Amino acid sequence: MSAADDVKELLEARREFTFEPPGAEEPETYYIGTPSGEDIRKADWEYSKIYAQAITDKLLTQAQMTDALKEAGILSDDYEAEVDQARITLGAELFRLENLMDDASNDEKEANAREVGRLRDDLFLLNQRVNGPMANTCENLAEDARTDFLTSRIVESKDGGKLWKTYSDYRSDNNTSLTVRSRFEVMLWMQGLESNFLENTPEQRTIRAVELARATAELEEDTEKLVKSSEAAESVETIELPDDIEVPKVATEKPKKRPGRPKGSTSKPKAKKKVTPKPKPKKSGPKSE
Repeated sequence: MSAADDVKELLEARREFTFEPPGAEEPETYYIGTPSGEDIRKADWEYSKIYAQAITDKLLTQAQMTDALKEAGILSDDYEAEVDQARITLGAELFRLENLMDDASNDEKEANAREVGRLRDDLFLLNQRVNGPMANTCENLAEDARTDFLTSRIVESKDGGKLWKTYSDYRSDNNTSLTVRSRFEVMLWMQGLESNFLENTPEQRTIRAVELARATAELEEDTEKLVKSSEAAESVETIELPDDIEVPKVATEKPKKRPGRPKGSTSKPKAKKKVTPKPKPKKSGPKSE
């Protein structure tokens, strides 16, 4: 295999993600390349630099933050028991969802899937009680710096060119939406997660399957109605008359008007002349002597 083939294979194997800029008609596609050894070393250097700066600024380490949360009563035995119970309940509902019988109704599947989603959200909120403060520890701030540096080095355009020439360009980029999205994609890549992992949870897959089943059922119902309507129209018999029978034509001429005075005439009709009957002659009788 030639060097050109090696480059082509490397470019095609890159992980991609789409980003739709505000006001754009179509989303743009970006890629995550493979960091070089120098990229990794400089990313580790950023980690160490930010960690040392955080210590100098007297920020808490993860261990110190854990002690502080315990002292404040936020991280307690009751809290840990609540988190464990939430995980157990979520696991039980997930097991029930993934083992539903095929003949279960769509309503039952959807209700179970939405319950799993609700329990997952509850567990997330419980974890945030601790994860929120932990995000501001020395270790987490340093890890964020390492991720930022790698993002500036491995996010590429389609032709393999760097999206940002330097780390400074990345940090000074005014397109915050793109930098945040790129950083998120790199974080998922580092953790071995797909871009659409939130859409591929068991509950989301079930909800999509239920929606597809309902749409298919509605389409089949509409098609069946259309077929029945078409069959009913074709079943109407046509009456055929013998050839020797003539179908009377419908008169289309206007009826003739009765004779009379022409329309618009102002002359009166002439009066009929009276005829006087002649007197009858008298009968002659015998003459008297």
